[in-house]
Amino acid sequence: MKENTLDVLFYLFDNYAEVEDVTQNREVLHGELKDAGFPKTRITKAFDWLESLADEDKIYITEPQEKSTRQFSKYETRFLDQDCQNYLVSLRETNVLTNEMFERTIDRVLMLGDKEFDLSRLKWVILMLLLNQPDTEAEYIWMDDVALGEEAPVYH
Repeated sequence: MKENTLDVLFYLFDNYAEVEDVTQNREVLHGELKDAGFPKTRITKAFDWLESLADEDKIYITEPQEKSTRQFSKYETRFLDQDCQNYLVSLRETNVLTNEMFERTIDRVLMLGDKEFDLSRLKWVILMLLLNQPDTEAEYIWMDDVALGEEAPVYH
């Protein structure tokens, strides 16, 4: 049985890439995903996650001071291992991710609740997030070309 929300998302992108707006075809795809063996709760969570990517609400954070360091909470470290943490920090330090996008990425990872989360999955989440935010084309292209120079993972 497939129990991971990311598995649902990967399956959607692998099998329904031609669908213009996945969330607009939610009812039809929901039935097809259920037939493919995904639990209803994970399917619903996957669609909710997809819809959250286009959320334009700002995440209000206090801009960090120049020499401040972002500490990951114990809860965050349950889903983001040291490699993921270092990668996120490096993207923020090189201005690929703004402070707000850095926090939004962490929020979306936590929303997935995937305990098997790794660096390749983090890169995928960042790409999806950048693809669905306005004015992030340059960052998306960088991530797509440089960070995913290797072939993107295929999950199903």
